[in-house]
Amino acid sequence: MVTTMIMQRMSVAMEYGVILKWIKKEGDKVKKGDPVVEIFGEKNEFELEAPEDGILLKILCDVNDEIPISEPIAIIGEKGEDIPDVRPKKLNKPAEALEAVAPPTPQTTSEPAKAPTGSSRMKGGRIKASPRAKKRAEELGIDIGQISGTGPGGRIVEKDVLDFKASAPRVADTTDERKVRKTETISHLRRTIARRMSGSWEHPHITMITEIDMTEVIELRKEINARTEQTLGIRVSFNDIIVKAVADTLERFPKFNAALIENDLIMYDDIHIGIAVAADDGLLVPVVKSANKKSITEIAQETKALGKKARTGELTADDLTGGTFTISNLGPFQVDLFIPVINPPETAILALGQIKKQPVVVDDMIAIRSMMMASCAVDHRVLDGAPAGQFLSALKDYLENPYFMKI
Repeated sequence: MVTTMIMQRMSVAMEYGVILKWIKKEGDKVKKGDPVVEIFGEKNEFELEAPEDGILLKILCDVNDEIPISEPIAIIGEKGEDIPDVRPKKLNKPAEALEAVAPPTPQTTSEPAKAPTGSSRMKGGRIKASPRAKKRAEELGIDIGQISGTGPGGRIVEKDVLDFKASAPRVADTTDERKVRKTETISHLRRTIARRMSGSWEHPHITMITEIDMTEVIELRKEINARTEQTLGIRVSFNDIIVKAVADTLERFPKFNAALIENDLIMYDDIHIGIAVAADDGLLVPVVKSANKKSITEIAQETKALGKKARTGELTADDLTGGTFTISNLGPFQVDLFIPVINPPETAILALGQIKKQPVVVDDMIAIRSMMMASCAVDHRVLDGAPAGQFLSALKDYLENPYFMKI
């Protein structure tokens, strides 16, 4: 019996996979669980395994094909079995299809406008035109003899000149002398980001912004690192403490720890926080699982391990999937404030800027405090401004009084 191998969903948000390499070739024997093909999906590479024992009778996709979830990609069966006539839908269009939808090449020449047939021209060839019309035609480089007049007796007025200019066909600019450094096809990772962010931006966002006093967090970090550097050999970052504060806050706001899939809002008990990490060609979001059940030092150990994997390209599917909320921190790049884009199907994302010393009013006195800007973007289909403000206010309380967190 033949078995159709399909493009598998490796995460909730994955919508398609890109064929990177066929590990097996047509005619090869395969056993259930053998890796058959390498794919790129949801910002990482995976191997799809054979669903049954048999022979790889037919490969249905070429390398670089973008195949939606659940579409057929190969046929496995026994030698001599009939191969069903199935073909996958492909997201990327073949070259001939692209040519078919390409816009026509701009014309570099146009027919000269026909001379007017009205009564603008007098006996002897003179043109009936107002002085303003003649002057404007000269300024615009227009042959006034091509214009039909709408004034008294067919006289050309200034408006006729301007209308003629506006209606004249445009000539394509063939004098572009800009030098092209190089042209490159964007990577599979960049394409995934482009699709995900385009899809996200179709939905209404609202963003709340606040300023958080991080002075007490700085002191807490010093105390923790005084212990962990000697006992565990690691240093806790500000981001590790923020992850813990966010996790504790999410326990109080379940709609922020959720996914909107069609008309269903799925709120999770598990709090898995994705941490946006800059890669060479885009953004990766490794996930700290069950962050609300871990201490700050446990979170620090996990983020250090994930960061190392990200730098060496060793992140697994499990490392990158399952997130329920995302944090993007551009503070290390000296960014003060930015508006983030939600990572669908999540309902919210938190963006953080750098920590800077600033003069602030404390108890009616001017004091120097370490301040940080934070912005929270939420999916307005699920959340309104009031709960978004409440979430940020609760997070602010945790970070300004970090000893109240479940350290």
